[in-house]
Amino acid sequence: MDVHFQLDRDLNIQSADCSQTSEDQWLIDVSISDQWQVIVGPNGGYLGALLLAGVKTVNPPGLQFVRSVAVNFISPSVPGPAQLSIQCIKQGRTTSLFQSKLNQGNRNIAQATVTLASDRLPISFCDPTMPQIPAADTLKPMNWSRTNSDFAVPFRGHYDQRVGLGPIPGEKDDSGRIGGWMRFKDLRPIDDLGLLAMSDGWYPSVISRNLPQAVHVPSLDHTLHFLCSDFSSFDPHAFVGFEFVTEIAAAGYLIEDGKMFSESGQLLAISRQMAAMVPFEV
Repeated sequence: MDVHFQLDRDLNIQSADCSQTSEDQWLIDVSISDQWQVIVGPNGGYLGALLLAGVKTVNPPGLQFVRSVAVNFISPSVPGPAQLSIQCIKQGRTTSLFQSKLNQGNRNIAQATVTLASDRLPISFCDPTMPQIPAADTLKPMNWSRTNSDFAVPFRGHYDQRVGLGPIPGEKDDSGRIGGWMRFKDLRPIDDLGLLAMSDGWYPSVISRNLPQAVHVPSLDHTLHFLCSDFSSFDPHAFVGFEFVTEIAAAGYLIEDGKMFSESGQLLAISRQMAAMVPFEV
């Protein structure tokens, strides 16, 4: 990790903080940063990246790449000391499976199942195509400090976010669809950790719908499937294209699907999360 970048400073894990307790289990002392706050506690994308960073610490990069990260959010957390508990469920020749748990005090804050696997057959196809988004340099960056939106939360200040699909907060088109371009303001290069953090960095697409009352939508779970294993050729100045859609809600819960594209239109990852719809307190 390069501590010149904010995300890496806030994920930084030192070898001295890691202890192996058995052949397949590790404990890692970490600190939950105060730089990624949302309405209650840190952003889920940041917590997911912290869980993944723990796995990558005990399982250094090799011929297996991160293919999926499935995060469950269990309890609210606060900035400060915490501990990762990492367990290797399977260490195979082509596929490995890890479970990463984030604990604070006597509470389990979040946990993730991380699947790593090597490349297999050279067979590729991709039916989804990148939506038509105006070029990033033709769109103005969102200036959250100049809006009174309920979604103007502190962690968004780390991103250069440019809306190119759907309405901005405060406007509605009832599509349940939003998106555009995003990159880190400090131009941190894109990799699996950065893409996981960014995948939960947009405001929720459900806000474009005409709901009977205003809600915020804390995530219960968030899964990201990676379709790119080599990020070395990406320009640090490049944006990632995002499209998020909420087409399903029932009993006060919704499902949001997301796609992440390179500037050239390559599909980098897809996400799905379930969130609760909670009334905003007046």
